[in-house]
Amino acid sequence: MKRLNLFVMLSVMVLACHCPVVHADDDTNPHVWQPRIQSVSVFKNGLGFFLRQGCVSLRDGWCYAKRIPPAAFGTLAIYSLNPDHLVDIVGAGPGEIVEFDGNDAPDTTEARLTRLRSAENLNVQLTYDHKGQTRSAAGKLVSVAADFAVLESNDHSFAVPVRTIEKMQILELPMRVHLQADDDTVPDKTELGMAYLRKGITWIPEYTVKILDDNTAEITLRGTLVNEAEDLINCDINFVVGVPHFTHTDYMAPIAVGQIIRTIGSALAPVNVRNQIVSRAAISNTIRADQLGYGVVDRPVGSGTNNLSKSLGNLPSLGSTAGTDYTVYTKESMTLRKGEKAIVTLFVKKIRYSHIYRWNTNDKLKHFLVLDNDTETAWTTGPYLAVSADRPLSEDLLKYTPKGGKCEIPVTQAINIAHAETRSEIDREFKAHTPRSGYYLDLVILQGEIKLRNFEKRTVDIVVTTSVPGKPISATDDGAIRQDHTKLKLTDRAGTITWRITLEPAETKTITYKYDQYVSSG
Repeated sequence: MKRLNLFVMLSVMVLACHCPVVHADDDTNPHVWQPRIQSVSVFKNGLGFFLRQGCVSLRDGWCYAKRIPPAAFGTLAIYSLNPDHLVDIVGAGPGEIVEFDGNDAPDTTEARLTRLRSAENLNVQLTYDHKGQTRSAAGKLVSVAADFAVLESNDHSFAVPVRTIEKMQILELPMRVHLQADDDTVPDKTELGMAYLRKGITWIPEYTVKILDDNTAEITLRGTLVNEAEDLINCDINFVVGVPHFTHTDYMAPIAVGQIIRTIGSALAPVNVRNQIVSRAAISNTIRADQLGYGVVDRPVGSGTNNLSKSLGNLPSLGSTAGTDYTVYTKESMTLRKGEKAIVTLFVKKIRYSHIYRWNTNDKLKHFLVLDNDTETAWTTGPYLAVSADRPLSEDLLKYTPKGGKCEIPVTQAINIAHAETRSEIDREFKAHTPRSGYYLDLVILQGEIKLRNFEKRTVDIVVTTSVPGKPISATDDGAIRQDHTKLKLTDRAGTITWRITLEPAETKTITYKYDQYVSSG
């Protein structure tokens, strides 16, 4: 009996090896969608907006995808680049299952062969009947003949009689996408796009400001790209100035997320796919890998948050909003694999600059450079180094500057502008106010005097601000008076006076001001 069983099994294997089979053109399956990353829009808060594209053949309108990206907020958008096709279903689970029971699929050899041949070169699990016992075999479906399906697994081959197959499950392909045409027909092929937000990638801007002459400077913006998300191969990297407003980083209603994805997609996606994302996309909840079952799907790339923090090291964290609108710098056809960093020069521009000096009389007088942003784009917030010839001038943070705006960067303490302030009492009204019995306040009038002298060889503009512990009354030289509206009690009143003074070389200027102050009498 044992010899007879061994003879039957050997005969089956021989028949399987010699029967005519239908092979795919190569070792891939045309129904598996393998989208390639076309572009990534990188924000400074550690999020990236990824766009993938790829062509795929459809079986009854369906295709498979191997990886579910770890989309932020648990969502992603799938759309067709064909304007006549609509993605109407995006499903995720342990892999497609078909049962040949006459209900799910016809219980015929022809139906089995059709579904098996569409799954060639995929990893499948076949459940079949062997002498009244239910058995299963898993492996890559390498060929399908009229009578047998051949699986390969761990250097072993299995031949399963087609007519005995009860169920087939597609392994390692957890996502399924269905399309329909506008004329209600089922397309046989299409080009699909995928848009999603995910953590694990960021960029840090860095500027160099080089003084060329008395009026011209050269500003260079470089971006340090830190990628802990996924391999980027020959794709466009968009360095985005401005961060989308996300109220809840970890939790958000799916309907709100869908709107955010479409909004960002409309702002950052290429023109030819914007309408598809807005009107033709299906928004799907992402299923975590640990919800799919053991051994069914390769785990997707992790969020990269911890690795990203380690990779940043001492690089500055600039995740706050840097403007209300998006400005995008694009580096085309760039390759940067997961775990790598790159410094990319985004622009080099010549700009106009000027000087200004600021003195808050409670502090030191400081020298600033005023940079005119007459370039085509906004400047995002980032550290800078200012140099003149081979001499460094300063290193600090350049603040967000819109197109057509100005920004100031500190240079040093000004030592060539002599400055001094004095104050003296010029009048007093005794017992001007009696807040309570036996307690009196005097009203004192004080005068302040500020002296400035320019020892520079050029004309200078100086902004002087002084704070007074009372109510400002008057100021010479068009001083702007401001009273602090949060301090209105007689003994707590405060205010400021600000002047903008122009001094020629060797010129001396004296400005005065007055303020009153209530003090306790005698």
